[in-house]
Amino acid sequence: MSAVGQRGGSTLAAVMLLLVMGLMLLNAQHRQLDSALLLAADQQRYLKAYNQAASALSWGVAQSWPRNRLGANGWWCQQTEELRACAKLSAQAGIVVVRGDGAMSEGEPLRLYQLTKPDGTGGTFELRVEIGGWLDFCPEKRETDCAD
Repeated sequence: MSAVGQRGGSTLAAVMLLLVMGLMLLNAQHRQLDSALLLAADQQRYLKAYNQAASALSWGVAQSWPRNRLGANGWWCQQTEELRACAKLSAQAGIVVVRGDGAMSEGEPLRLYQLTKPDGTGGTFELRVEIGGWLDFCPEKRETDCAD
């Protein structure tokens, strides 16, 4: 056997091919993990806003609302440092719509709604939750009735 013609070129080419394929695989996995991380961060922001809106809605339903402040033409809001709940008379007779806001990082807040009935007399009243009245969209027919 002659060692003059063998220089290891094919072995080097095979090793280089394996390295290139390994780098391509690692790059694809890196992009996939970046995408999954962004998705997880978006889901975390959404769940935080949803839980905040649900808490604000529950808190808002438990509040006393001044009868003279609630009207069909606009929302009246109460808030703490973390929670914001708003209420207004619905276009439906005898219904008060309560809205809980959850802060998103950008854009419109996430909002949840609850249909309630006023309970009590005098200057303020408590709200009684309607069965099946929880909504993740504004229950009013006209879009202008849902705007702030």
